[in-house]
Amino acid sequence: MRPYTIAFSTMTADGRIADDRGFSRLSCNEDFELLHSLRAWADGVMVGARTAILDNPSLTTRLAIGRSPIRVVLDGSLQVPPDLRVFEVPGRSVIITRRGHPRSKLEAYRSRGVIVIESGTPEGVNLKEALEELRERLGVKRLLVEGGGLTIYSLTKEGLLDELWITIAPYVFGAGTPIIGGPQARSLGVRLYLTSYEVLCGGWVNLRYKVLGALNLANAEVAERDQKA
Repeated sequence: MRPYTIAFSTMTADGRIADDRGFSRLSCNEDFELLHSLRAWADGVMVGARTAILDNPSLTTRLAIGRSPIRVVLDGSLQVPPDLRVFEVPGRSVIITRRGHPRSKLEAYRSRGVIVIESGTPEGVNLKEALEELRERLGVKRLLVEGGGLTIYSLTKEGLLDELWITIAPYVFGAGTPIIGGPQARSLGVRLYLTSYEVLCGGWVNLRYKVLGALNLANAEVAERDQKA
C-alpha cells in the first residue's frame, strides 16, 4: 500500500511556478503557513531533483507545531549533490532512484546517512514501487509533494496522487515552468473535484482538489460536439 499523497504548489494566474529565469518566489505569508501546516501533517515530504538543486530547501516544519517529516528527493539520475540541506539529518533523509547505478555512486549518499531506495529498472524509476517502500520500510503513511512540475506530472500520470492543492498568486509571467508537466509531457486528461477554497493575504487563492482519475478525452470530445449540435 502506498502513502496518501497530496501535492502542493503555488503558481501564477497563467499557471507558472517559475519564470524563464528561474524566479519562483510566489508565496505570501499565509501561503507559507498553510504549506508548513501540511508539512506538520505529513510523515514525508518529497521534491524532484531539479527543485532540490535550484531551491536547496530544508523541507522542515518551522511555522507550524509538529515534527519535521522525512525528507525525500526523487532523482532517477542521481544528479543531486549529497551535501544539500535536504540530506542534513541522517536517517531522516531519503533519495529515490532507478536501479543500476554503480555502488560507488550510491555510497556517496549512504556514507552521509541518506537512505537510498532503488526501484524500477536501469531505464527508469517505478514510482508505485518506490512509494510502497516508503510506507512499508519507513512508515510514511501521508506524503506531501512540493514539486516540481515534472514530479507532480509523473505522479498524476501514474494515478498516485490523491489531492492537488494549488495557490494562485496574483501575477502573470507569460513564460516559464508550468505547474504540471515537462519537456516531454503529454496530455493527461485527469479530472479534479474542488473540495474547498480559501482567500489568502487578500489576493492569493488556495484551491483544494480531489483527484478523481483519468478523463476519457475521446468521449468528452464526442459529448461536447453533441451539446453544440
